[in-house]
Amino acid sequence: MTPDVQRWFDGTDWTEHTRPLPEAALRPAAPLNAVVGAAVGAGAGTGIGDRAATGSAAGGSWQPAQSAWVPGEPIPGLAPPPEPPPVSPWAAAPASAPWAGGTGASAFGTTSPFGAALGGPGGWAPGAGSLLGEPAHWGWRVLATLLDQILTTIPYLAGILYLQITSVPGLDAYGRFTTVPTAQGVVVAGVGALVTLVLWFVSRVVQQGRTGQSWGKRIVGLRTVHETTDQPLGMWWAFVRDIAHVVNAFLFYLGYLWPLWDQRRQAFSDKLTHAVVLRDPH
Repeated sequence: MTPDVQRWFDGTDWTEHTRPLPEAALRPAAPLNAVVGAAVGAGAGTGIGDRAATGSAAGGSWQPAQSAWVPGEPIPGLAPPPEPPPVSPWAAAPASAPWAGGTGASAFGTTSPFGAALGGPGGWAPGAGSLLGEPAHWGWRVLATLLDQILTTIPYLAGILYLQITSVPGLDAYGRFTTVPTAQGVVVAGVGALVTLVLWFVSRVVQQGRTGQSWGKRIVGLRTVHETTDQPLGMWWAFVRDIAHVVNAFLFYLGYLWPLWDQRRQAFSDKLTHAVVLRDPH
């Protein structure tokens, strides 16, 4: 066999097909001392080269250290690099987001026509609280509101129905025949209205203020939090936010439709109370 020629093997015997070996294969290998010297030089300053050099001087030949370093493990004597802090998807939003005094475009490609009048100072980014999800879509918010209305107005509707059923024939102020509610029917309707008011306060103020979820939001999976702390608004601000819904009715109920194109999907009442409604990932 020629030492500087590469010959093909067909699986059973050597063939006549050959080619010269590459130049790199014919180059003589580096001496072991040179390899060891390079390894010691590369480990200088980390403690690895010092231990190797000490062993070579004491025994006349290089010996590996007792605790050999394996690639992929932390280098002895060096502190591991700090882990980068987690990047919040909200904090990664551009500082010039609409409604915060900037002119950036919203998720639907529109810019705030009112500028900083409806936003807070500086760029918008939540605080150190837990990220509970992304801003909820307008459709989910409408569904949660409808469920809140249904659950809280059942006593009132039942009282009105009882009032109509128990009404008796009579005459109105003009002497025309009509139905006149009975005293019992009026009392039942009044009690139903009072119970509905209590249920609204418990759901929209107490529950939503403390946990961020009214009964309807809990069913749908939404949560109302403060836009800078990710924490529930508290009962006072939850009450103010519900009263501020009257602002949403201005200009043909434009405030109720505002979440359709707003970057944070906030209604006017949300902006006034610095609230944001999130889609709860849990």
